[in-house]
Amino acid sequence: MHVAERLSTVIAHAKTHPLYADRLRGIDPARFTPKDLAQIPPVTREEWVRFLEAHPQPPAGTALVHLTPSPRLGWMPEYLSQEDLAYQRAAMAAHFRRLGLEGRRVIVAFSYHVFAGGWLFHEALLEAGAVVLPHGPGEADRVAEIAKKYAFDVLIANPSFALKVGQAGGRFKLLLAAGEPFTSVPGYRERVEQAIGGMALDAYGTSELGIVAGETPAKDGLYAVEEMAILEVLDPQTLEPVPDGERGELVVTALSRTLMPMIRFRTGDLAVAERREGRVRLPRGVFGRTDVMVKVKGVKLYPSELGPILAGFGLDPKGFQVVVEPKPGGTDALVIRLAAETVPEGLADAIRSATGLRVDRFETAQAIEGGLVLDRRFGHLEEDARG
Repeated sequence: MHVAERLSTVIAHAKTHPLYADRLRGIDPARFTPKDLAQIPPVTREEWVRFLEAHPQPPAGTALVHLTPSPRLGWMPEYLSQEDLAYQRAAMAAHFRRLGLEGRRVIVAFSYHVFAGGWLFHEALLEAGAVVLPHGPGEADRVAEIAKKYAFDVLIANPSFALKVGQAGGRFKLLLAAGEPFTSVPGYRERVEQAIGGMALDAYGTSELGIVAGETPAKDGLYAVEEMAILEVLDPQTLEPVPDGERGELVVTALSRTLMPMIRFRTGDLAVAERREGRVRLPRGVFGRTDVMVKVKGVKLYPSELGPILAGFGLDPKGFQVVVEPKPGGTDALVIRLAAETVPEGLADAIRSATGLRVDRFETAQAIEGGLVLDRRFGHLEEDARG
């Protein structure tokens, strides 16, 4: 599969889509290359929600429908054509072959009903030559029993369920995990691997995009599945590319979607990107959201990135508040309030390593009141209540 050729096909289909017609006006799909993506304004999930609200019926050519919960729509639909499904199947099969899944016995423990989960893996595993059991979610004891009785040695599940399967006695040589923060939570992989007795690898995807990045056995970050997507990390305010190693918003161009194109789709997820041997790598995976940002000591802080760090220390990943206060001389003081009795040793160092910011002090409380961010630097209290 040649990425540039596939991208041209995606662009050609998108030119006829109402959401992209103006964005792609004057663009020649036959001459379009990945370097030209910067010409196209990114699209948000909110824009898609508005479009689908006005056009709720499946478009002509729809072969498969998935639904994702949406506060505004109730359900946000995803439409795929037969051609989309064939491409996705072949693209993901190539990824699974690189992971050595040909001939392996695999249990898929994601849902096959309504949601996209199980389908993102199932048919591609078959094409890759794996033996597949479409188990679906729940019943950890049963998964453990089936694995032992029929010698299944690969599990595909979210990490929290894999942990339950391991605690129920299930043993797997390999876990492919997705759907929840995993490798961004310090120590989580180690706990899961100990429970299942094998290796655990992370993957990232969404219903709209499919699986677009995954780890290799080297465990050195999530690499773009190049047949599936082109990944960028942009400054969420300027929408300009950030330098390698800096945090920003993950923006994805899906190569497996033509009926419902996803070109420069703003995921709202926080990531760091680097290039290694020509491949885009997310060394920390996806570790927060870009919805809320505050500048502290001249450094951009995305409070949600603290959640996985707190979880790695056994704290509630949502039980915190960021307070920024003025210090004499005009500098900033960073205060972290925690819903905890004590501050775990090493937490300050972990936050500094991840964000580049030194915490001036911690405060503990039984409960956190107010918004996610309290900014006291400007003579009055500015509260951001979005959590």
